Amino acid sequence: MRKSGLAIPMLLVVSLLGSIVLAASLDRRGARATTGEEWLFLPDAAQLKPLLLGFHGVAADLLWIQIVQYVGTHWQTDRKFPQLSKALELATSLDPRFLEPYRLGGVYLLYLSRQPEAAVSLLEKGAAANPGRWELPHDLGRYYYLEARDYARALRWWEHAVTLPGRPDYLPRFVARLYAKTGHEETALELWLNLYRTAQNDHVRALAREEIERLKAVNGPRVTVDGQGPRRP
Repeated sequence: MRKSGLAIPMLLVVSLLGSIVLAASLDRRGARATTGEEWLFLPDAAQLKPLLLGFHGVAADLLWIQIVQYVGTHWQTDRKFPQLSKALELATSLDPRFLEPYRLGGVYLLYLSRQPEAAVSLLEKGAAANPGRWELPHDLGRYYYLEARDYARALRWWEHAVTLPGRPDYLPRFVARLYAKTGHEETALELWLNLYRTAQNDHVRALAREEIERLKAVNGPRVTVDGQGPRRP
């Protein structure tokens, strides 16, 4: 009976993975796979979770693997990501403590899919679900600093991140600079450099390198991609 009880949720997990793979296969067929067809293969988390009988993390892991593959396929082809936001919403609903779909998913939504509102919503969802983790307030501060140029909100999120265990040593320096309202270009370089060094994904590293080179062209060669940080006079 125990084996039978475990087989049912595992079968559902495998079925979920199979449906996502099928969606990705349809997606690669280009014009023959419509956006409507793609959406049909992603179930609603509220309906799916009770059926998994506790195997939420396994399902989230499998879905995240497919999301990364999905992004890679579209990055190399049409650079359109119609399923991305919904897939990330499902993955983070299945396992709210799984940080990577929030963090890397936010980068995907912001820089690849060009959906800043969806990226912020995803990161805020992660911050609410993981109140003791510094990473998500850090990433929200980075968004407001680099993209929205809303230094007041960046300061609010970074001030919160500074109070959390494990936060990077450089965060208090960013907070101080925002209070002083100086050093914005240097801070931007440090942020992009940190993203480049910590990224586990080639696409994200390439984006960060492009931004570093752009900032160097505007402000002078004050930082190197493989160096230790901004070079102070």
